Amino acid sequence: MKIKSISLILVMFLLYFSSFSQSKKDLKLNKVQTETSYITQKENGKEVTFKDSYTVYDKEGRTIEETEYYKDGTIKQKKTNKYDSQKNKIEETSFDAKDEAKGESYSKTTFFYNKNNEKIGEIEYDAKGKILKQSLIKYGNKGLKSEKLTYNADKVLLSTKKFVYTYR
Repeated sequence: MKIKSISLILVMFLLYFSSFSQSKKDLKLNKVQTETSYITQKENGKEVTFKDSYTVYDKEGRTIEETEYYKDGTIKQKKTNKYDSQKNKIEETSFDAKDEAKGESYSKTTFFYNKNNEKIGEIEYDAKGKILKQSLIKYGNKGLKSEKLTYNADKVLLSTKKFVYTYR
């Protein structure tokens, strides 16, 4: 009886959260251009609703702009993305609330891919175009990521992330 109850709760939990997941295919199929999310909270016994985020999609269902808001309606963060002809994200620019009005980004990340469209590197820049950090992604002989090496602006290794896989 206890196992059935836990199983039922788990299934309901998975169904609930999977319903919030939007795939690019679904967005493209339904010709979704934008998405706005709102949060309603109880405060001092009253319901208060405010805009949480606003997202703009391209014709392929890829995110090209995301804006997050503070409760008072001011912009918290804004991100824009650019893609290449192979549908790979090649650039992500983030603006913070202070720099948004000036149009100055506080960070920009460019992404690089090999001939198999596997991401092989990233470079993160500050608002002035100075490199903050860069990463190199390596792949093993089965085409799976094997490690990600992250360096600072002076090319000093900051971290190594290793990927380990188990097989059936």
